[in-house]
Amino acid sequence: MRKRIFCIVLAVIAALTVAGCSKPIKSSEHLDDYVFTVKYHDNFNILQLTDIHWNVNTSTTASKQYLDKVLEETAKHIVATQGSGAKIDLVELTGDMFMLANSYHVDTFIEYFEKKAEEYGFLYTAIWGNHDRHSLYNPNYLADKFRKAPHCLYSEPNDDLYGRSNFVINLTEDGSKDTKAVWMIANLDSGASFSETELSPFRDYDYIRPEQTEWWLKEHELAGEDVPAIAYYHIPQDENNKAWVDVTENGATYKNKFFKLEGFADNGNEKYASDFIDKAKDHNLKAAFMGHAHNVDWTVEYEGVVIGLGVKTGNELYFAHIDANSEDEAMQAGLKSVGINENFDLIGASLVTLTGKDGSFDLEHLYYNEVPGGDFVKWVKW
Repeated sequence: MRKRIFCIVLAVIAALTVAGCSKPIKSSEHLDDYVFTVKYHDNFNILQLTDIHWNVNTSTTASKQYLDKVLEETAKHIVATQGSGAKIDLVELTGDMFMLANSYHVDTFIEYFEKKAEEYGFLYTAIWGNHDRHSLYNPNYLADKFRKAPHCLYSEPNDDLYGRSNFVINLTEDGSKDTKAVWMIANLDSGASFSETELSPFRDYDYIRPEQTEWWLKEHELAGEDVPAIAYYHIPQDENNKAWVDVTENGATYKNKFFKLEGFADNGNEKYASDFIDKAKDHNLKAAFMGHAHNVDWTVEYEGVVIGLGVKTGNELYFAHIDANSEDEAMQAGLKSVGINENFDLIGASLVTLTGKDGSFDLEHLYYNEVPGGDFVKWVKW
């Protein structure tokens, strides 16, 4: 009997070992595994929330109250500008949702967005940032919670791609894979501080790797070369810095707007040079949006692609205090571009509205500050 039990135990261990050591799949041979589909309609609204940064010092109650206000204001604004029945369709959480947070914060965060998804009728998705890997939880715990959340679109195959959150959301005529994609929303992991254990002390910035670019090009070809696309990731790539230099030093006349009060992290360094936008712009990429730099929401149309940072969401960590009387040239340039002449904090959200199948879209930034006696609320259109 003991021998039989011993053999069964060995068999179970062997099976688990084989499963745990399974070879990564080749992304190029499993393109469908990375695809979600959602029904398209004109005025499809994508709300970007970025750099929320829940951590061990966060009051989740206060943070949820702020998020409540942002979601309520956005829903009201959409109805006011688009008509009854219009709503938030998708929430893009573009990284640094956490920083030195624990499993309680993860559970509470996802419970919150599940509740709000039910209330407002949206789906949501998540992209990893650098600080999401600085955790008191194992990163696999967060990935599993995203995968299991009913309203969250999240995929993380065991594959040959760098990073975690590489997948696409195809907006199709009927919401299934049976009809043609009308828009593609690409989600990519721009890396940084890549670790798979708790309390990793190492910190480095990173970039979208060439194999990720090649994977996306294959996904786009599968969807259809004429399908317009929009991309979300966390860390600005070198194109942001190139555009800034062109505008500020080379006299370029690219359309640019909003605030840039700090750098784009380590981008501009050859080590972090990405080829994503350089190649994707020739494959109907219309826009790319990211987060990471809290004092920046600068947006520019560069070589036919609108690239920009979302507005940092919430009060955690640092953010820019916009002073209407500042002598700082960058701050004054930002104030002029948004048409605001009073003090406020650079926190809020960003809203993209896909207005047609032809690749047209609107972009608006929301600055939302909780202020005693009446909150500061400003919408600025790109």
